Amino acid sequence: MLRRASACFFCLVFLLMLVSEPVRAMPQISYTRDPLHDYRVPIPLAYTVGEVIMNIGQKPFNKASDLFIDSKGLLYVVDTGNNRIVKLDPKGRVLGIFGEEQGVKLNGPEGIFVDELDDMFVADTGNGKIIHLDPKGAKIEEFVRPKTSLMKGNANFSPNKVLIDKRGYLNVLDRNDPNGFIMIDANNQFRGYLAANHVPFSWQQLLIRLLATPEQKEQLSKAVPPQHANLTMDEEGYIYSPTVLIDKDQIKKLNALGTNIFKKDTFYGEKSIESGSLAMPYFVDIAVDQYGIINALDATSRKIYQYNQEGNLLAVFGGHGSVKGTFEYPSSIGVDQQGRIFVLDRDRNNIQVFEPTRFSELIHQASALYFNGRYEEALKPWHEVLQIDENYPLAHRGVAKALYKQERWQESMAEFKLAGDQEGYSDAFGQYRRQYMKNHFGWILLILALLLYVLYFIFKRLRGLAQMIVRRLGY
Repeated sequence: MLRRASACFFCLVFLLMLVSEPVRAMPQISYTRDPLHDYRVPIPLAYTVGEVIMNIGQKPFNKASDLFIDSKGLLYVVDTGNNRIVKLDPKGRVLGIFGEEQGVKLNGPEGIFVDELDDMFVADTGNGKIIHLDPKGAKIEEFVRPKTSLMKGNANFSPNKVLIDKRGYLNVLDRNDPNGFIMIDANNQFRGYLAANHVPFSWQQLLIRLLATPEQKEQLSKAVPPQHANLTMDEEGYIYSPTVLIDKDQIKKLNALGTNIFKKDTFYGEKSIESGSLAMPYFVDIAVDQYGIINALDATSRKIYQYNQEGNLLAVFGGHGSVKGTFEYPSSIGVDQQGRIFVLDRDRNNIQVFEPTRFSELIHQASALYFNGRYEEALKPWHEVLQIDENYPLAHRGVAKALYKQERWQESMAEFKLAGDQEGYSDAFGQYRRQYMKNHFGWILLILALLLYVLYFIFKRLRGLAQMIVRRLGY
């Protein structure tokens, strides 16, 4: 009986210890991918989660769908379920709520752009219009479906994202229009389409068309090009846009003509089979910082893919989960002047603020210096990156390119090899070979002349020997 009581006592103590053990959050991880062998490479933590903005008064967010950060670092949240716009400071303090209180009846808004005068342009999706509000939320004007024969007459105008470019045009994404961004001027006049996607060529579709009946061909003719999911603009006026449901060129950097200036046929993100079937990346939003660093938000993996100015992968972080640093369904992303990343989670109704670590700050600094042609200055931060993580491939590539520009070909070749960059190594080797030939041209000519003389001497001796043998044999 005493033994049974002792056993029960120890079991009770053990259970109390388990209950009292604090719940630990999953450790945050970051990684990149090896450019040569295409596998994950663990790296030091790129970001840590600071603030989590979720308590904004009596009415919390409800299926918020868009986030905009202005030049002052203030946040504008499109609170779709509550039909309002919420203005916050970076700590989450409410600075204004716009909508019904100002007599503006929004209906399922999904996008916002704020100009330099703090005027708001809201994509009022449910009402089929763009509404222009002043800094206090009062309505100034509205933009409705422009009149043009290029737009389908029976399609509803459902703008869900909006941006004002450097020319002053509204660039509107319409969920019912797959022809690219709709450009509208200040007088609500149609100015054309920008960055239209095309239906990709498929041998399978071609074969089906050859064998299909007229009715089937009519159905095939209704195929629409892949659509842009969002759009944002950097300080130089380039527009960045993610395109969904394609297997390459999912992220585009567009000039004023709507031409993608990133390297073509590039795959962004990662394919995944974690759910049991092949899942492709589905980028819902992009944020570009003042240095041109691109942060792409993938709704499939719930991760953030960060790229440099040339579209090379820097880091991956985030993921699906319920702890800090992970997301349930991220719907929008923004970045401020301090490099902090703000991620709006539609299903968890909060905003997580990611603070850059020293490691990522050095990477961004080095990337910006190199992109702007300051190669020698970029060497120092790249070397500091390698002191933190000597296996970071892009740092070796950055050092290799800087050394290449300094015409230090052998050192550049060694760094390209560590980076797994075959093309860079080949270019550096070609330059090294050319320089070697130039520096040793005289010696090379002398060696070739001696070699030719030796060959001539050997040939002459062999010829004389052959003639002597022929004479001895009496031929």
